[in-house]
This record gives sequence, C-alpha cells and structure tokens, in this order.
Amino acid sequence: MSAPDARSLRVVVADDDAFTISLVAGALESSGYKVTTATTVEAALTAVVQTDPHALISDLNFGTARTGADLLAKVATEFPWIGLVVLTSHRSPELAVPNPQLIPESVVYLVKSRLGAIDELRDAVERAISGAQQTEDGGNDADDDDVPVVTAAQAEVLRMLAEGASTKALADHRGTSVRAVETMLHRLFDALGIDTSDAANPRVAAVRMWQRGEIRVR
Repeated sequence: MSAPDARSLRVVVADDDAFTISLVAGALESSGYKVTTATTVEAALTAVVQTDPHALISDLNFGTARTGADLLAKVATEFPWIGLVVLTSHRSPELAVPNPQLIPESVVYLVKSRLGAIDELRDAVERAISGAQQTEDGGNDADDDDVPVVTAAQAEVLRMLAEGASTKALADHRGTSVRAVETMLHRLFDALGIDTSDAANPRVAAVRMWQRGEIRVR
C-alpha cells in the first residue's frame, strides 16, 4: 500500500501540554498536514466530530478524570476509520492512566523521549491510517535494557504518588493496611534503584523518574 499524501491529511493533536502541542502541530503542518489541536478530552472529541480527521494523536494523561484512554476508546468505537497514535511520556500505559485496558490494540504507541525526528512521527501517522502492524512501544527495545522495571501494581502506586496520594490514601485505595503499603513502597523504591536512607527522599526521586518516563512495566 502506498503512503498517504500528507498534503491531503487532517490530523487532530490532543495534549494538555502547550509546548508539546506547539512542537507536534508545527512539525506536522510544516510537512503539509492540516492540524487541529485540543488540550482536553472534550475538546478533542469535538475536533474529531467537526473535522473528520484521518488520524488522532493523543497524550494519555490529561490531568483530569477523563483520560486519553477514554478518548481513544470512544473514537475507536464511533469512528473506527480514524488512525490512532498515542504520544506519551511513559513507556508503559499503566504508568500514565488508571484505565490502560481501554486503549485499543490498533494504536501506534510512541514515547516522547524516544522520538528522534519528525519522520518517525509522520511514519507513525501513516501506519495508523493504513492499519499497518505496529511495533511494540513504537521504538527500539534495546533502549530499554537499562530502564528499571516495575509490576503493574507498583506502576499504579507510583502513578498515584505522582498525583500526590498519601500512604493512607494508597492504603484506602488498595483496601489494605498502611504497613502493607509502606512495605510495597519500599519494594518499589528498591526496584527503581532509589536511595532509601534517612538522608534521602525516595518519594520525590520516584516521582521524578516517573515524570521523565524512565520506568517501564513488566
């Protein structure tokens, strides 16, 4: 199948970060794509309805109750002809949102820190539109050799830490004791290779690693 002509393609780019929106939209527009941007799930859905795009590029974490997973699932159900691309800071969706199971299997998954050139983004859009088989994680697995690995349960705890959850809140959410959560946190910090001495602040260090996308899920 021949690659689609960018000059005739409409793309919606959804991300709550203005800098990312500017970079991605500018790069695609310079290649001839017609781009509509949105900073919320609701605005992205409106843009999809109004512009009937060939592809949707979406972040996962919008900092709100509705996530990119909700957005992608709805678009996949109601507009199955639209190509879907995830562009996120996290190597594993479990680290970004509480409902990663909603993300359609057909998405092309890209990690922001691993994008080396605009050609990779254009290629992802073209693969999503054409339905070409997606490669795992949208990148080179060799790059993950030195990246700490956590379990899905640890990923949920880490994501909640990043949202400001206390140990008590984590215990309530998991239906367990504070002591059990403290043990889980210690194991999480060990998995991340974080200093847990009295002079360190492992929670802050863990959240910084999460923010930089330096973790993946087993």
